[in-house]
Amino acid sequence: MFVWMNGNSFTKVATIAKNNITLNTHCIQYFENNTWCIVGIDATEKKVAIKAVSNDDIKKNKYSPTILNKVSIGKSYVRISNQSIVLEIDKILKNKSIGEKFLVSFDEKDFQLIIDLNNKITK
Repeated sequence: MFVWMNGNSFTKVATIAKNNITLNTHCIQYFENNTWCIVGIDATEKKVAIKAVSNDDIKKNKYSPTILNKVSIGKSYVRISNQSIVLEIDKILKNKSIGEKFLVSFDEKDFQLIIDLNNKITK
């Protein structure tokens, strides 16, 4: 009997670099028409939440400007450049996470992406 293997064609992945978090193509749809986000870290669960912030939310002052992060969107990636966030992730992982990849899921209830730092992708 064949055992069907998981594919990676639709896998959401985050790469942690020295100064930024880069999300792959499959995460772009959650940032449609949004160039800002907020990032939250749950050190106990070792998870990072990324929530897109719309221009309407910014106009309504829904979030404090001090927690907004600019999002760069390319054809195949979304990037959040913030070295402070990466340093906090490094503290949680107890090492430098440069170039490490982690699985990302989508939380339908809170409409946010969740990076699971417990679920590193190894080659």
